[in-house]
Amino acid sequence: GVGETRLALPTAASPAAGGVPAPRPAEVDPTVELELARRYADESDRHGQQTELLAQRPALLPGWSPVARSVTVYAGCAAVGAILMMIMVLASGVGLVDGFTLGAWICAGLPALSFFAGYLVLGRWGRPAMVAGTPPRYVHLGFLICFAAVPVAYVAFLLLFRVMR
Repeated sequence: GVGETRLALPTAASPAAGGVPAPRPAEVDPTVELELARRYADESDRHGQQTELLAQRPALLPGWSPVARSVTVYAGCAAVGAILMMIMVLASGVGLVDGFTLGAWICAGLPALSFFAGYLVLGRWGRPAMVAGTPPRYVHLGFLICFAAVPVAYVAFLLLFRVMR
């Protein structure tokens, strides 16, 4: 018909181009092939299970429990907040920061920044790649650590300077 194309089988251009057919493979024992297939399937399953176990571990401190990881992250962020607090106290002694601003940052600003930094770090690197639901971030514990550590560090800093005088 019109517009109809016909498919043709490929033909050899010359008798020499047709060539000799490929040699037949040696006869294979089906039981050996089944045993190899079973071994490969078992090895594949083992590797799949190992991959799933690795995907259920977070990138940040993978061998630690979720509580220990959260406490460490929040304490680290509170330590950074305490260092910033010490810098602000030194800046206050020079006259760059007034007392009200220093008090506001010590009581609310730096603890809040420390808490949210820890919360974001746990959300980004403390979460496994493959997990059902959301992993615990221990918000109450983090809030307690951050909002207690910075003011306690301030008091310890003041006591240290009183003793050194």
